[in-house]
Amino acid sequence: MAFHGYHHITTTVTNGRSDVQFHVDLLGLRNVKRTVLLDGNRPFYHLYYGNEYGEPGTLLTSFVFGPEKPEGKKGSGQISSISLSVPKDSINFWVDRFGSRGVAYEEFDRLGDRRVWFQHPDGIDFQLVGVETDDRLPWHGSDVPPAAAIRGVHSVTVCTRETDELHYFLDEGMGLESRDTDGSVSSYAMSAGRAGQLVEIDHQPDIEQGSWGYMRNTVDHVAFDIKESTAQLDFKDHLEAMGYIDVTEPRDRNYFYSVYFRTPAGAMFEATRSHPDGFEKDEGLDSLGSCLQLPKWLEERQPELIAALETLEPLD
Repeated sequence: MAFHGYHHITTTVTNGRSDVQFHVDLLGLRNVKRTVLLDGNRPFYHLYYGNEYGEPGTLLTSFVFGPEKPEGKKGSGQISSISLSVPKDSINFWVDRFGSRGVAYEEFDRLGDRRVWFQHPDGIDFQLVGVETDDRLPWHGSDVPPAAAIRGVHSVTVCTRETDELHYFLDEGMGLESRDTDGSVSSYAMSAGRAGQLVEIDHQPDIEQGSWGYMRNTVDHVAFDIKESTAQLDFKDHLEAMGYIDVTEPRDRNYFYSVYFRTPAGAMFEATRSHPDGFEKDEGLDSLGSCLQLPKWLEERQPELIAALETLEPLD
């Protein structure tokens, strides 16, 4: 398959301000875009965080649902953890940073890597993974030293009760290669299998099924980077030929084009192709994330949409 690594990971959260504080103030990422999710009639903020340019593989995004949506149930078929890549020698920096800010954390080792577990304010699990090499450029505009800064997504962990068909799907459907196992967790690699090209599967046979749909305080979906429109369509055809028909036509998301597909475990994945201009199609590089941006088909509704959105200011 043609996956080069991750594109973005999207969570569903309750409060926009605490989400900005978590990603920008604590993790030192750049807020690269403020726009809206409008798959229905009610608008919700869609916030993007990443490196200077918001490059694929560095992106974390959030749907800000407020209290209106029901809280999601964690369990099988859910992304149970988001792992971020940091330089191996920076783990102590992050432990000290979390401790000084009252953030609960736990150090542990998995699959040969030193890791730090912590949580988003809305209870979503994250990990920092110390790696020897990751050539992705971090955001230099925060108080996190560049030598310690987050490089991007390392991996996600999919929690599932059954693994056989998921293994088949990752192997034959997505072209991932089975790598290592550590207890209940197995890793799979795309491309060269570097940081940002790994998927972890946590086999939990007795766990209950997690929720689907737009529910807050969960990971909504995981997007994988694909470069060519023909490869995106070929992948869709490939899944359908295998009998996996829960896959969408390409959808224009303004900054990228998305094909969504459901895994046998239930987790929602996405094959994503970036717009050629990326996040600079409607903002200059220096001002990314500073103002609400709407796709052209929603611009005439801007006053209505703004009135319905939670106030995020101040961002700093």
